[in-house]
Amino acid sequence: MLSPAELRRRAVALRDAPPERVVTWALAAFPGRAALTVSFGGGGVVLAHIVSRVDRSVPVLFLDTGFHFPETLAFKDAFVARYGLNLVELRPLTEVGPLYVTDPDRCCHARKVAPLERALAGFDAWISAVRADQSQTRAGTELVEYHEIDGRGIAKVFPLARWSREDVWRYIREHGVPYHPLLDRGYTSIGCWPCTRATAPGEPERAGRWSGTGKTECGLHTFTRRREP
Repeated sequence: MLSPAELRRRAVALRDAPPERVVTWALAAFPGRAALTVSFGGGGVVLAHIVSRVDRSVPVLFLDTGFHFPETLAFKDAFVARYGLNLVELRPLTEVGPLYVTDPDRCCHARKVAPLERALAGFDAWISAVRADQSQTRAGTELVEYHEIDGRGIAKVFPLARWSREDVWRYIREHGVPYHPLLDRGYTSIGCWPCTRATAPGEPERAGRWSGTGKTECGLHTFTRRREP
């Protein structure tokens, strides 16, 4: 595992690099120890498309929460088959019921955070499609960051950190990449069906997630602890 200072230097060197180069660097820097997480609801399809062109053996982790839209599951299956991805589906160890009604944070932890935390024990680098412009809580996102999970270091790699939503759509159009059908029906960020709604024109991209609860993150990008060099 690279040190926080080494990862910081790599991040500076990659500052103006396109996502393809960032992905290629991550796979070379952590051979056999890097994984991509994709929900198939947004910009992650860009990184999945890039991975399919660079190395189809890379594990693509998908969190099957049990509450995905039917459209999400159908799109996921079609996308994986089209690009030959090495899909790894992660599920909760136990059934926790409809906690989204009474305790959405606990629901997200059981269905997303805990399964991913277990899976990441086998990797040194986690590639994700988080962008700095998605929300205030993500505004400080860097291309490469050093994080710790229970004291163990892991590199979080965000190849799209400096991209805008328009950049994502430009890539999708230029490369003919399929995208989630609900995006054409007013959804701008897609998660589990009980906690996701379509957004109105002018609303922030993630306004339709846990609407009216004050919750802004599922916990996937807050359960690790970022360390600066």
